[in-house]
Amino acid sequence: MPHDQADPTSLSRRTLLAVAGATPVLCAAGGSSPAPPAETLIGRCAKWLTLDFKSDDLARRWSALETLAASGYDYFRMNDRERRSLPMGPEMEAIEKQLDTLFNQRKRLFKDIAKMTPTNVHEAASLMVIAARIEVHDPGPSAPLIRKAMEFIADGTCPRCGEPYVPKSLPTA
Repeated sequence: MPHDQADPTSLSRRTLLAVAGATPVLCAAGGSSPAPPAETLIGRCAKWLTLDFKSDDLARRWSALETLAASGYDYFRMNDRERRSLPMGPEMEAIEKQLDTLFNQRKRLFKDIAKMTPTNVHEAASLMVIAARIEVHDPGPSAPLIRKAMEFIADGTCPRCGEPYVPKSLPTA
């Protein structure tokens, strides 16, 4: 176990960023607060997260069905027509179509989100939440969101004490 992970109560930077960043989106997406307007940056991030979580749920269901098919049939040696004829075949095919639709919706929404620039820390944090979710499955395409969020945070100052969020000694580029 690496030295920095010797303490089971310690948090990685990635975990800390995800948890801290999720707060504005989660607070805005549910609970006692009304949902943010869909056209806002936080509203679009909340919608993207909803679609992403739904995709995860569907992928887990598809995986469970595939495991069931593999345990009762010679699934991995079957062609597509034979797989579709299995009892779980129609549901698996329906899930694949739903996943394709959700993927395309997330892709379009991501393009909209990537064009927006944060105007406050909550929006910057929301971009970081989306980026962290993307990095879990597909490292790389979240770079524009991270860059925008970091530019905003690098230029920001604390309203209470006036100090910059990012110390001038810390390079941000």
